[in-house]
Amino acid sequence: MNRSMNRRMMLLTLLLLVAASGIGMPQAGYKAEPTGACDLPEVSAAMKDLLQPEGLRVAGEKGVVFEMWLRKIVPQKPGSSGTTYDTIADGTFVGILRYSENGGDFRGQALKPGTYALRYQTMPSDGNHLGCSPSPEFVLLSPVSTDTDPGVTIGYQELMKLSRQASGAAHPAVLYLTAPEGAGKPAFHPAEDNHWALEAKTKAQPAGGAETDFAFAVILIGKAEG
Repeated sequence: MNRSMNRRMMLLTLLLLVAASGIGMPQAGYKAEPTGACDLPEVSAAMKDLLQPEGLRVAGEKGVVFEMWLRKIVPQKPGSSGTTYDTIADGTFVGILRYSENGGDFRGQALKPGTYALRYQTMPSDGNHLGCSPSPEFVLLSPVSTDTDPGVTIGYQELMKLSRQASGAAHPAVLYLTAPEGAGKPAFHPAEDNHWALEAKTKAQPAGGAETDFAFAVILIGKAEG
């Protein structure tokens, strides 16, 4: 094998390694930037009233891909004193997410462009969900046309029904909540397993307790393996 062929083989091997590691993937060109208050007509007035006055969007070469507005103060379980996801009660409304183009959830299910309510939900510790994620904390998506009351904590079965309307499938539309890396500093950054997370900060408060800073990091690009 001559030197020219050796160089070509080495270059091909390098390109394959880069592709496998995810380096240089289109997501790396995306950036998070602030956006104004949620004024989407499809979102109920009750939900808008509870959202932060400024949201966060992810823009790529072709324009805005995602927009997210978190709840101003996320209610926590009575007596909670921490800032971990499990201090939030299942079924709690935590924000709004808008897809400007086709997307996908953490299971790889297709999601159509549109606006969705985000509700916190821990996945059951049963055989159907074993090993699908490092931890059981997720947000479930539901269409804002049918999920309009942010003051209601929705029960598991009802939330499954609502979220199936978002996925259009037998399984609800789910996005994984990974551990924040920057204490909630707004960013769209790489996460584990070549995933990409949108990170932002809001406030949380248990009934009768004090407000505290609270960070969310939502996997928006990437899916569970296996």
